[in-house]
Formats: sequence, C-alpha cells, structure tokens
Amino acid sequence: MGVEGIGTSVVRKEDRRFITGKGRYVDDIKLVAMSFAHFIRSPHAHAKVKSIDTSEAMKMPGVIAVLNGQLLVDDKVGNLICGWAITSKDGSPMKMGAWPAMAPETVRFVGQAVAVVIAETKSQARDAAEAVVVNYEELPAIPDIKAAITPGTPQLHPEAPGNIVYDWHLGDEGAVKDAFAKAANMVTLELTNNRLVPNAMEPRAAIADYDTAEEHYSSIPPRRIRTSLASCCQRSTISRLSTSCASLRPMSAGVLAPRSISIPKKWSASGPRRKSAVR
Repeated sequence: MGVEGIGTSVVRKEDRRFITGKGRYVDDIKLVAMSFAHFIRSPHAHAKVKSIDTSEAMKMPGVIAVLNGQLLVDDKVGNLICGWAITSKDGSPMKMGAWPAMAPETVRFVGQAVAVVIAETKSQARDAAEAVVVNYEELPAIPDIKAAITPGTPQLHPEAPGNIVYDWHLGDEGAVKDAFAKAANMVTLELTNNRLVPNAMEPRAAIADYDTAEEHYSSIPPRRIRTSLASCCQRSTISRLSTSCASLRPMSAGVLAPRSISIPKKWSASGPRRKSAVR
C-alpha cells in the first residue's frame, strides 16, 4: 500500500498520452451531422426577462434553431436537482430555489443563460447569438452575502425567505461551548470560505445526441450528471452519459432541447466576445 496524506507525492498516470499527442478531449469528437450551440447570457445579476427577439438570428446562415427557457418549460423539462441536500440545524429541509437550464422568466446571476443558438458551425452559432435581442427589466441586486441576509434586502428566490437556503452546523455544540468556557484565551477572527473550482485542460464542454430509434440520449460528459438529467426531464434513465458537473446546466439545455432537433449538438465554453443585443 502506498503512503497517503497531505504532502505525499502523487504519481502521475496520464502524462504518456498527453506528451505523445494521444489525449482525447470533447472538442476532438466529431459526430455525423453535428451542430454547435452558443448560449446568450444575462449581463444583469437580477432581472426579469421581458422578451427575446430571435427573428434576425433565425435568418442568418446555418442557423437551425434558437431556443429559450420557456421552450424547455413547454417541453416539460424540469429544474436541475441539488447534488447534496442539506438539513438545517433546526431539522427543516433546505429551501432551494428553482434551478432551470435556461431562465424562462427571471435571471439571478450574471451569465445565466436565457437562450441558446444551434447552428451548423461554431462561428455561425456565435454570430447568430449576437443578433438575438433580449429585453430585460433590471431588479435590485445585492452582491455581498452579509448584506443579502439583512432584513429588508431584495428577495432572490421566493422559496428561501431572507435569502437563506439553510442554516447548517456540524459537531457537538455543547462540547464546543464547554471548551471555550474553560479556555485561558480566546481569539476571534473572520474566515472566508472560498469557492473551489477544478481546472481541467479543456474548458467546460458537452456533446448531446438523441437517438430517435432507441429513444435515448447519449452524452459526453457523466455519472452524477446522468442522474440529474434523468430527474429533471422526468425519465428513469439516460443512456451512455459518459465529467464535469460544471457542464450540467449547458448539458441539460442541449440534451433536453426539444427532441425534434434530433442531431448531435456540441458546446464548448469560450471567452468573451461582442455581446448580444440587450434592451
């Protein structure tokens, strides 16, 4: 058995295929008749989506469809589920708000997807996305977490009063209080629990393909994603979901797009470009 623990050297296993050019990424995969997706995202932290005009985008070369959150609602696609449900210390379940693949009515963070263009090439999808006109009604937003839980601040999700989803703790509260009561000295400090995000060699990416003969979805990427997608589309299984949970939202929009668009769809995260029109 190898030695494990903090500071232990980890033997790499993946170098050979990468240094010999044998690495395989989502962007290397090409399916027959594959199309490309590009998302239109909100520039606002909190806003109502009043209208989405796709008429000009639909006239552009190579455009197959422009979908929005309401179309997913109409196709009976549900919200994404939480990967880890937490119970508050008073025993009540967490008060999770709706988590749609694309916002049908209200956006609640900068960059939330409101529509997606599906086109024959990546460039055509990006160009058409810039022709989509989204009309927003901006709502108050509180970027600071302490301010967000102050009484009277704007409410983000109606399901979570006071903007508190859960109040959670771990450990033996009585033992902790007793230890502090007996301590010779106490130090008070404030710690910030930073967000942790894995960084892969390839940016977030996904491929989705609906097989009309077998009536199942194939997708890259898998594992927990399969369960989440099956839950939000109210199906028992989704076959061959072969990593990144960060891809779940675009995955659901692509995989669960109306099945009439039964051609493979690929999406890869990209850097900033000219924004789609906003009103």
